[in-house]
Amino acid sequence: MWGFKFRIEGLYFTSFRNPLTTSLFKTYLVPPFTTIRGLLSNALGLPRDHLEIQEWVTIGIKPVNLPEKSREMAKVLKLKGDYNKFTRTFSSSPMFKEFLVFPSYDIFLGGEEEKIRKIIEALKNPVRPLYIGGSDDLVDIKVDEPLQIELVKSNEIRGIVGGVQEDAVVEKLPYKFHKRGKKFTLDYKVVSIPKNGVIHLEESVEAYRFKEEMVWLA
Repeated sequence: MWGFKFRIEGLYFTSFRNPLTTSLFKTYLVPPFTTIRGLLSNALGLPRDHLEIQEWVTIGIKPVNLPEKSREMAKVLKLKGDYNKFTRTFSSSPMFKEFLVFPSYDIFLGGEEEKIRKIIEALKNPVRPLYIGGSDDLVDIKVDEPLQIELVKSNEIRGIVGGVQEDAVVEKLPYKFHKRGKKFTLDYKVVSIPKNGVIHLEESVEAYRFKEEMVWLA
């Protein structure tokens, strides 16, 4: 299998909103798998509902440093009315939203050589602007060269790993969309996020070797 690594750095702040939160808009510490695929789709100029991108590559995520969280109060306007005609607007109670300050991540992708090279070219020359989180959260991207990656067993993983592990932050990340008729459903994946970039496991797991880094891909 072929793969490559690229680094994404937020220019200021960003937020990966947990959709299950309400009055407090909490953020995930790392970009969900769905967010990364959205970034790839923008680079390639694919339609929003082009779900085939989900099968192109597997993804690994490593925070360069766990970003600090900042919280601000925001007023959210709600609209009340029926169908397409809104008759009244009013402001809700204050809400809080979490932001990540200057986030930076190494993203690892693995897949067929043709797809990998196509994505690399798109990230270097994107069709649409690249962002993570909100549409105004633009990013800088540094792309490494492609290489052949080897499946190995390792108990030292660079970046996230599936399941619940000790001395790590555990989160349930949005993973993949499924289209059922006109509606979409969402799968989640429980992962452990290292506090210092590395997770040490009691038992070895399957991982891919990216030069000197052993990475769990999903």
